[in-house]
Parts: sequence; structure tokens; C-alpha cells
Amino acid sequence: MTMPRSSPSAQGVDSRGLLALLDAVEVPGHGYHSLMVARHGHVIAEGWWAPYARERVHLAYSLSKSFTATVLGHLVGKGLIDLDAPVLSYITHPWPVSPVWDSVTVRHCITMTAGHTVDAWDERFLAVRLTGGLDDPDPVLETILAREPDGEPGQVWAYNQVATYLVAQAIAGASGEPLSAHVRRVLLDPFGADAARAQRTPQGRDVGFSGLHVTTPSILALAQTWLDKGRWQGAEIAPAAYAELAPRPTPASLTVPQEGDWAFGYGCSFWGASHGYRGDGAYGQFAVVLPDQDVAVAITSEVEVMQDVLDLLWTHLLPAIDAQPDAEADERLARRLSDLRHPALSGHWLRAQVSAERDPASQFPAELSRVVIDSTEAGRHVLRIVHPSGELVSLVGDGEWLESNWPTPFGPELALASSGGWDDGVFTAQLRLVETPHTILVRADAAQGTVLLSWRMMPLTGPDPFTVVSFSF
Repeated sequence: MTMPRSSPSAQGVDSRGLLALLDAVEVPGHGYHSLMVARHGHVIAEGWWAPYARERVHLAYSLSKSFTATVLGHLVGKGLIDLDAPVLSYITHPWPVSPVWDSVTVRHCITMTAGHTVDAWDERFLAVRLTGGLDDPDPVLETILAREPDGEPGQVWAYNQVATYLVAQAIAGASGEPLSAHVRRVLLDPFGADAARAQRTPQGRDVGFSGLHVTTPSILALAQTWLDKGRWQGAEIAPAAYAELAPRPTPASLTVPQEGDWAFGYGCSFWGASHGYRGDGAYGQFAVVLPDQDVAVAITSEVEVMQDVLDLLWTHLLPAIDAQPDAEADERLARRLSDLRHPALSGHWLRAQVSAERDPASQFPAELSRVVIDSTEAGRHVLRIVHPSGELVSLVGDGEWLESNWPTPFGPELALASSGGWDDGVFTAQLRLVETPHTILVRADAAQGTVLLSWRMMPLTGPDPFTVVSFSF
């Protein structure tokens, strides 16, 4: 089931405001990947900047938390989870824990008022030996429980990944099914979504706080569900009481100094805002809910300053709502949205095969030690990055985006779209991991025999590209 389509004018929105939004977005080198806007339950604008595409999933980072919170609300409505029950009452833990944990409830965890005064997910988790499977004790959970909250649960707030991890494990414990199974059945299947993936621990546990890969239409459908008070096209997803509760910032979250739209507090994995509320994820993944305007917005991107994205919405979208519509502008907007693209890189000459050693200044791990570049008369290049598990081969279009897939040690592949070319003895390319926010930058100097491998914006999971691998569900 998909959302109906309509023109902006038919839903009381002036397309000139949306055109102005695109003008503001499309500065050289911008990082936007997709945009969808709905009003009165109808999609009125949608576009993807090539090589990104409608059918592709996209790493949502912490927007995953809002999907987790929606599933939690559904299970609360079914009576499977009590928000005020201790979170550990739903989680098997064969280790002794501090009595402080007895007072940490599911509600505390989903609102990040579990009692930690700083994010308790830190470098310790990088050293955890994650062996065994789902039937074995969870070493991540053991590490979490070894560090008791340093504040009073319910009275202090900190943006805290471990709190949502505990919610994800409570959902699995209470229902007998992993979080991703509920995301699929409760949300994605009703949304009409086929593609979805999730990052998991090596034991196979859903982390809940990040790693969900979903399409932009699925993000918009989530926003629309919350705009409709927990209902998707008339069917209840989350009960009305929970739908009213979840966007409401907790008093504790309002005491923590924040800037911009982050100063409006935090509810059940939704942020307050100067207009409406939202779920969001690193580098600009947004599900924006505007109840006063009956508008839902979905955005995926690779941006550094997320406040800039919201500022553009407030500046250009909001004034267009209930403004005098313009049918001719509707047509211009539709043409503009259908032709969105990131310019492909190109060069002016070709070289024979070039081999280059990794520049020590590279952000990529040292084991990605060398690249080999073969150029052809057909205006394309083959880029081979040497890796201990085998060569990572990318087709690089000269003036066009060409798609490739990298095999990974974990099974799933990484999808890329790449373009680049030679100029003055230097090969420059962009390798866009098109199912994530991230872009790999390649600069190979033939004379020096070196290649700089870096990130436009490094993944939160670190410099190794394999850390963004996800699993279908």
C-alpha cells in the first residue's frame, strides 16, 4: 500500500516555495540525496539526486530509534510490554547486576532518562569479544550492565545509545522475535516496502539505536503514521495514548543545554522542534512531522550541519503552505524533481595502467594498501583497491555514474556508484556508497605513485568501509 499522489496546488501548497527550497539546497557540492513531502496524506513532491534512487535503501543512523519507538508503542498497545516495568524484567541476564538497574524502566530507556549523565556507549564496546550466537549470553549486554547509571533514573537525561539497545533487547525478550521482525511486520509490510536491512552485532542482535537501512518512502510513511496519531491509512499502529506521549519532551531533556532545534527536548525517541517534531539521524536523515500544517517530510543526505537542513525547511516550505498556489509552478517543480542529479566527475585524458601505494595521510585503514587504475578508450576506468580479503573492484564512469558491488567478509555486498577521471597526472574519483550517507574520495598521483583514500564524511562506525555492512530482513 502506497501513499496517494497529488499536486502541491491541490493540497494548498505553493510550488514556488518548494522550488525556492531546491534552489537553496542545490549549492555546488551539496550532500542531499532525497526529498519527499506529503500534505493531507498525499505525496506532493518527491525526488532523488542521481545516483541515489527511490528503490534504494539508505542508512538512517539514529532515525532507526524512531522506528524502534514505534514498534515499542505497538507492543505496548498489544499488552506485551509495560512502559513502567523494569527493562531487565524482559531481558535474560545471567550476571549479577547493580540494584540500581532494578529501577530503570522501559520508559526510562526509550526517553533516554535511564540515569546516565553521558552516553554510556563508548570505546569499551569496540573491545568486546562478540562470539557465539543468539542463544549465547550477550557480551554487549554484559558490558552495559557492568556500568551502572551514575544519576537518578527519570531525573537526568543524556543522549544514550545503550538505552535504546536495551529497548531492542526487551522487545525481543518480551515477544520472542527480534526487533527487525516487528519492523517488517508492523511497519514496512503495511507501508508497502520490500527492501530493508539492519546492522547487527556479530551475534545477530538488532542494535535498535542505529543501522536500519530503509527507503525514503518508508521514512515518509513513518512520519505520516505519527502525523496521523499512530495510525497508518486508518489502521492503528500505536495506541492513541502512546502516540500522544511519544513526541512530548521529558522535563529532564529540557534541562540539558542544546542549540537550535535540539533545544526543544526529547520524547520517546523523537526530538521536539521549533515547528512540530522529528526523528533524525546523523548526517541529515529526517522524518519531520508538522501537525499544525498537516505535513510530513522525509530527507536523506550527507550533510555536516543538520540544523541547516531544518532552517531551509522553515524558511522555504512553511511559508508555502496555504499560500496562493501556482499551477504553472507545479509543472516546473515536477520537471525539476525528475531531473535531480549530482554531477558526475570527468577528466580530459587517459593513462595506461597506474599502480599507487596508499598515502599515509589516508583515512582508510592501512590494510587497504594500494590501488590499481586501468583506463579505457570507452571513457571509463576500473579501480582496484587491494584488500586482504581480495580486490575491491569499482567501475568508475568518466562523466557518468557507474554501479559496482564490493564483496565483504560478512556476506552482504556494498553498493557503489562511481565517477572520476584523469587531469594533469592526477586521478580523482568519488565512490558513493549509495545505500549510506557516505562518499569515498580517491586522489591518485601518477608521478608520486601514491593514492589518498579518504571520506567526505567518515561513518560513525569508523574508517573501514565494511563497518556499514547491513543484513536484509
